[in-house]
Amino acid sequence: PFCFSHLNNPVNSFMRIPKIFFLILLSFFMLNCVETLITVNVFPDGAYHMKFHSEGDKKDIFDQDFPLPTNDPWLYEANENEEDSVYSITSQSVLSGTTNFHSSNKGPAVQRHSIIVNKKEKLLFTSYDLLKIFKGRGVSKKYPLLSKVMNNTSSDSIDLLVETEIIMYCLQMGMKDIRDKFSIKELTEKRILNHFRGVFYKAEEEGNLFGILNNTSDDKNNEFFLPRELIKTNFRPFIDILPNNYVQSCLNAMEPYIDEANITLGLNDDTFKFACTLPGQITHSNADSTSNDTLWWSFSSEEFIDEDFVIEASSIIYFQNRIQRIIVGSALIILLGLILISKQRKNS
Repeated sequence: PFCFSHLNNPVNSFMRIPKIFFLILLSFFMLNCVETLITVNVFPDGAYHMKFHSEGDKKDIFDQDFPLPTNDPWLYEANENEEDSVYSITSQSVLSGTTNFHSSNKGPAVQRHSIIVNKKEKLLFTSYDLLKIFKGRGVSKKYPLLSKVMNNTSSDSIDLLVETEIIMYCLQMGMKDIRDKFSIKELTEKRILNHFRGVFYKAEEEGNLFGILNNTSDDKNNEFFLPRELIKTNFRPFIDILPNNYVQSCLNAMEPYIDEANITLGLNDDTFKFACTLPGQITHSNADSTSNDTLWWSFSSEEFIDEDFVIEASSIIYFQNRIQRIIVGSALIILLGLILISKQRKNS
């Protein structure tokens, strides 16, 4: 049987209906809620100075959508302008090589944006390559309905299903993550997932979809949440064939994926600018514009909501003295060769 636990009154259910629509719509009206400027200045020795500067309202600037590095070797500062309620945070450091801001063991939630700066020394020149990748969040593959809502704020007909789509994705990934810890049959996993799909489908048919979701103390305004009691209740038909602590472990494994969905939604109103300088002459870049010797990119989170957004630039410094010496040396060798050939001809 399908299990619906603690259905709420119609008022609560009605209040849940516009939640997804409201979250997306709000981000469009609060444009540039957080603006982040990232600057990278590459030195001739291959090291680089990197600086983040974010501005916005207090709630959004200190959330976990795009956290700035704060630990050593980063110099971190936070400032508040009380007159217009604008907060700013700055973090900067001198780095070299590859910098990964969030390792894979931090889970799927945080936005990853690694940077690589390489210096290559050759006989006649030194080249510099900069590569920064804002990793795509794969929204269309993970939550197709959420992707549609984010691209069309008037799509009320699918707003009601977005939250169940996210819960189903988190459940599937949570079960996958604990496979090494608990051995259960693949058929059992499929039965559990189909059971939950049936629960949500039946609740939708009966008009109780958001009634069954709106019954947890973990519910927070403007966030997706994990309906723990609902999930525990609907695991009961399988409790006899599941290992001990399986359900609790699954719930714990689902939490990072709920965080991932919240961060994805939170990034929806963030904008970015990236500026960099490289030694020598620019040989390649995909920059939007150039000002003096600075390359500029302007973009929003839409650029990496699905696929990776890649920033790349290259430069070169030629060793004029070495080139001149090689030219002069080559000319002398050729001249000597011609003189020797001329003498040999005269002697013959």
